[in-house]
Amino acid sequence: MQYTLSRELFEELVKKLGKEGAEKFASAIELFLEIIHKEAEKDISQKKEEIKAELYNELRNELATKEFVRAEINEIRGEIQKNTLLLKVLIGISVFALTIFNPNFVSIVEKIFK
Repeated sequence: MQYTLSRELFEELVKKLGKEGAEKFASAIELFLEIIHKEAEKDISQKKEEIKAELYNELRNELATKEFVRAEINEIRGEIQKNTLLLKVLIGISVFALTIFNPNFVSIVEKIFK
């Protein structure tokens, strides 16, 4: 971005320093402002990249990774399989107990073994 002094300010410098001195002084001020602008842009870009990297690292640490999710899913699948096996055993025991204590079943067994 090109910086220039206002016309009024330049005319005031001409009155105080003369035309040649005012031009040199104006050039120096414009160059100084340009340098400050470039340095500010560099600083802003650097800060922007630092903040972006920091934010990325924070989010990466906070969000679940694919490996973490897969490990959790596999753990849950293992627990479901254990619970399914336990449920099958409990159903089998219940059916067996209901069959043995059923009076009709008992009478059928008595008739078979008589």
